[in-house]
Amino acid sequence: MVGSEINRSDDRIHSMDALRASTMFLLVPVHAAGLLSLNGHDGAWATAIYWFVHVFRLPLFFAMSGFFLALLLSRRGLRPTVRNRSVRIAVPLVLGLITLVPLTVLAGQMTGTVLTADPDVQGAGPIAYEPSFLWFLWYLLIVDSAAIALYLLRPGLVQAAGERFRRLVAIPLGGILILAVPTTLALWPASTWTAEPTATFVPEPSVLAYYALFFALGATLCAHRDLVVSAGRNAWRWTLLALAATLPAAILFAQHVSAAHESSSGAHAAGLLIYAIATWTSLLALVGLAHRYLSRPRPALRYLADASYWIYLSHMPAAVLLVALAGTTTLGTGPQFIVVSAGALAFSLATYPVLVRYTAVGTLLNGPRSRDRRSRPAVAPAPILPSATG
Repeated sequence: MVGSEINRSDDRIHSMDALRASTMFLLVPVHAAGLLSLNGHDGAWATAIYWFVHVFRLPLFFAMSGFFLALLLSRRGLRPTVRNRSVRIAVPLVLGLITLVPLTVLAGQMTGTVLTADPDVQGAGPIAYEPSFLWFLWYLLIVDSAAIALYLLRPGLVQAAGERFRRLVAIPLGGILILAVPTTLALWPASTWTAEPTATFVPEPSVLAYYALFFALGATLCAHRDLVVSAGRNAWRWTLLALAATLPAAILFAQHVSAAHESSSGAHAAGLLIYAIATWTSLLALVGLAHRYLSRPRPALRYLADASYWIYLSHMPAAVLLVALAGTTTLGTGPQFIVVSAGALAFSLATYPVLVRYTAVGTLLNGPRSRDRRSRPAVAPAPILPSATG
């Protein structure tokens, strides 16, 4: 069984999968903070949560996606990889667009909960012809498709680009400074310093370029195990560097969004450059820490990793209803944030074993599961990751 062989021979799988799952879990408090901010609560704390998490969350998600796509191509080949990506990404995206997105919009309309700052989108019907909160599955599908096309049509170019990328990552600080330059250019149009596209299926080149950089990082980490080992050895150094870059980036961002402060092009460029350095060093720190402390299989983490895709897909309707419910209480902003975050997460975790794990939905998202422990794979295939069952 391919999945079992991969997991016995490569201890990176467990740590990278744990990082991938964490990107899904962090989406719940981010959406809770955003919804509460849109519905009349002080936005400063929500902006702080949103900003800090997005220093690394989406770049990390695309990096892990690049890692596992490269692993799947190298271990399974082209056709099984295309089939895996189609089943794990394209089909859930389509199904989510006709079920979960309309449910979220309907929940907002029934409760009077504001879902977006765009009045045109807010006033639209339940069937919205836009990706909504599933947008990064759409972008991941585009990036995956482009990567597979290059792998098929220009393998020499992919190999040469991968080697150049490896050399940059292998340079402790110089490589990060170089990589921060194209990252800064890709983020230049984003006033929030976060690469989030508008609510449309038309891809934005700068957003695609931004996430493609981190996707390339993940593919490079897969092809060169020594880079992961090196990140593990230097994990705490990278952590200190990430913290050292994040603090001034946060200060510069606060000035950037302040109505009383007029940001020049030079200040904008300097802030984005430091922000980009914080992102790259954060990713290497997280990869290193995961490799040091999460390389061994842990059943509880494996279960949560399996559930994470469902959590991402299902939490929004519950979060919207909980925001409306919390608004009828006398709770303050902080307690409401905890209630919405914990409640939406609890809903998804409670419904996962009942509605997903051993059902057709679970087979679609994660591959088949057996209730018989003796026949269960040692490490079950994770969503949007290599699958032993293809």
